Amino acid sequence: MNSPSEKNSTWLYIIAAGVALVSAAAGASLWQMMQERSQAQTAALLVLPESRVIDDFELTGMDGEPFTLDDLRDKWTLVFFGFTHCPDICPSTLYDLQQVSEDLDTTTDGGPSHQVLFVSVYPERDNPERMREYLAYFSPDFVGATGPDEDLWPLTRQLGIAYRIEEHEPGAAIYNVDHSASVLLIEPGGRLYGVFTAPLDAAAISADMSALLN
Repeated sequence: MNSPSEKNSTWLYIIAAGVALVSAAAGASLWQMMQERSQAQTAALLVLPESRVIDDFELTGMDGEPFTLDDLRDKWTLVFFGFTHCPDICPSTLYDLQQVSEDLDTTTDGGPSHQVLFVSVYPERDNPERMREYLAYFSPDFVGATGPDEDLWPLTRQLGIAYRIEEHEPGAAIYNVDHSASVLLIEPGGRLYGVFTAPLDAAAISADMSALLN
């Protein structure tokens, strides 16, 4: 789990990596992304200069069925990577996304639908049943998926997401799981459209999403 003892330098590296890799993958620096954001007049969304193709992938959904790129099509998807035993960043982020989803349910009128996807980077503990129970605390509409590292790594590399599970003895109760804190936005065509970086502002995300959906 994230612990107060983790080093600031490590955490800052993880957060920076999540943003920097997204920028590099899109062929743009963070400064260029900020310029694009300004031109697009968004409240919080860093829009990629060009939406990025996501290669097909297969994870396991919280219903136990395969979760693939097709599950991201035909709707806007807010994606957050974390784990269910996370004590701080994950619940606070999912609470923000709950607020956003509730706002969108009352403000959108037609247009593409939206969904919130939580991807666990810790499948050792986060099986489908555990994810269903966890996400139900925030919204019955949230979707969860996970998979082994060999399935997660290709996807996280494409999206610029960093995570690391500290080496530990089997059965250990306390150890660190570091992960990026950004929320990614996938467009209805299944391409990476932009990123909301931490700290998140639910009202600003709602404003940006409402503009896209209406």
